[in-house]
Amino acid sequence: MPYRIRLTRLARLAVRRLPGNLRQRARRMIDGLANEPRPTNAKELRDEPGLYRMRLDGWRIIYQVDDETQGVFVLTIRRKVGPETYKNIERYT
Repeated sequence: MPYRIRLTRLARLAVRRLPGNLRQRARRMIDGLANEPRPTNAKELRDEPGLYRMRLDGWRIIYQVDDETQGVFVLTIRRKVGPETYKNIERYT
């Protein structure tokens, strides 16, 4: 059974603000999480267990997986600017 994808308000806004050539790729990557919530190109964040990131050129799609409810929660999409990219990420509750 596929996982249910949910985007936070911040993530929806970030998708809309992505450059046009990346917007469709981001949507395809996010949609793919329904069938494979931990694809091979995703990495768990070292300092934030339970949070994952996928690379999209110079951007990072940051999300969390809840296996109990079979939900994938896309938290934000940020430009990679160093370690601070992964600071102050609010988890989905």
